[in-house]
Amino acid sequence: MTENQQIEASNALESFFGDGLIMEVLYIVRSGKEATVYCCRAAPETGHALLAAKVYRGLEQRAFRNDSIYQAGRGANWETRKLRAFKNKTAHGREVQFATWIGSEYQTLRTLYEAGADVPQPIARARSAILMEYLGDLDGAAPMLVRTAMEESAAQACLRAILENVALWLANHLIHGDLSAYNLLYWNDRVVAIDFPQAVDARMNPNARALLGRDIENVCAHFQRFGLGANGGRIAEQMWRQYRGGRL
Repeated sequence: MTENQQIEASNALESFFGDGLIMEVLYIVRSGKEATVYCCRAAPETGHALLAAKVYRGLEQRAFRNDSIYQAGRGANWETRKLRAFKNKTAHGREVQFATWIGSEYQTLRTLYEAGADVPQPIARARSAILMEYLGDLDGAAPMLVRTAMEESAAQACLRAILENVALWLANHLIHGDLSAYNLLYWNDRVVAIDFPQAVDARMNPNARALLGRDIENVCAHFQRFGLGANGGRIAEQMWRQYRGGRL
């Protein structure tokens, strides 16, 4: 990292330094349109050697995706002014959207981690950042599933683990909404899902069934390269019926 990048990261992660959770920013894991993820040296008190800090880009630096499909059903308990600002995309509404996007990911990670899902352990949240378990080591981050080669038997076990996780998420009324081999990490024979800001509540979002189907079909399509012919549409339909019938 350059000196300027170090300064920028330190400013964004000031609260994590101040709370004694991290000691040093080591390197950038990845930088995208919505956020930059840093590998940080953790304070011994955290019980971790390394932690990942996901810093969302500021309002003036990022263009929110067209997220209406994910936002549907959110804000049912918001006050009228807040909800109106959000819908009208005012400056205050964009602040609400920004906070909701981050808060949703952090709360989703907490819920799923406590339920036993294969997601990073969330450690703390700041205004524009989330601190969580790091998958990888000092030499680099865990690879994305899309970049991981495996034998057919390992691929079968991996696909089974992913689908079991999707079912567990759904049992907790949550759907990832943007699942693919690009936001699944593979580390020490374990698959871990990341990037949950757009996750939806299956009870509230009218697009929930379609998003579940897309998630599962994306995953099943990836595993076709290993000779697996899982029918994503059929699996999604069966899982949704089990969920609606209270059998997950």
